[in-house]
Amino acid sequence: MAETEIDGRFETLASGFAFCEAPRVADDGTAYFSDLTGGGYHACDPDGTIRTVLPDRLWIGGAVLDASGAIICGGKGGMIAVNPASGETQVLLERLNGEPIIAVNDIEADPRGGIFGGTIDFASIFAGETPRPGLFFRLDPSGDIAILRSDVVASNGIGFSPDGARLYHSESTVGVWRWQMEPDGLPHSPALFVELADCDGLAVDVEGGIWIACWQAAELRRYRPDGILDRRVALPFPFVTSLAFGGLYARAIHATTAGNGRDDGKGGLIRINSPVAGLPAHSSLIL
Repeated sequence: MAETEIDGRFETLASGFAFCEAPRVADDGTAYFSDLTGGGYHACDPDGTIRTVLPDRLWIGGAVLDASGAIICGGKGGMIAVNPASGETQVLLERLNGEPIIAVNDIEADPRGGIFGGTIDFASIFAGETPRPGLFFRLDPSGDIAILRSDVVASNGIGFSPDGARLYHSESTVGVWRWQMEPDGLPHSPALFVELADCDGLAVDVEGGIWIACWQAAELRRYRPDGILDRRVALPFPFVTSLAFGGLYARAIHATTAGNGRDDGKGGLIRINSPVAGLPAHSSLIL
């Protein structure tokens, strides 16, 4: 079956940033996003107001909403929590395997309140050098950490199947991996789900479709659970970095865009109507 081109009409929620990432939509409709290279974690309120929740922090590639009301962010040096009302922060993770963390990229909460995430060597990437391999890990609410892989080229989006039996993990330059979930909440037996060097952030819908942000192609792709590509959304931006579902009935895709130094004003947050509702995101129970 040939893939279907989806109407690429979109609404711009935020613009004029350098390199937006880490979209997340709260139940009240507030849409959050980062500026990975320009710094900070920002919010677009339902009335369209743009405000900064966490100023200056660099390299935030992922964020989750904690059940406490805090926002947990990746970024330079590891993971922190920020109170979106007061701006007060708390360091959560600075070292893995006894080594300081260069950066944590995408993160995702699981049904048990833990957080899956991946480290990435942004210092080398932005210097034009070969990055050191990253770690794929899970942080349990108890504080225990499980290292799942130690050879990830560039860790990106993470998502779960509707039944929770599978975990998807985007490894840029390689493709998206599918893991089988164990009863103890840890994944095993990774297999390459789709070979796609251009993969970045991802999200899963209620039908089990895996939506992938394709960085250089500047489009969103939806793959069926059997790995067949069935939908594409081309977007007029230099780069497309990530996506998250939200809005009424979770039928709005919130996608982030980037200029990546080519056109820094092209970084922003857009909203696209989705033909399929997204899965509700889990809240972490870390705090």
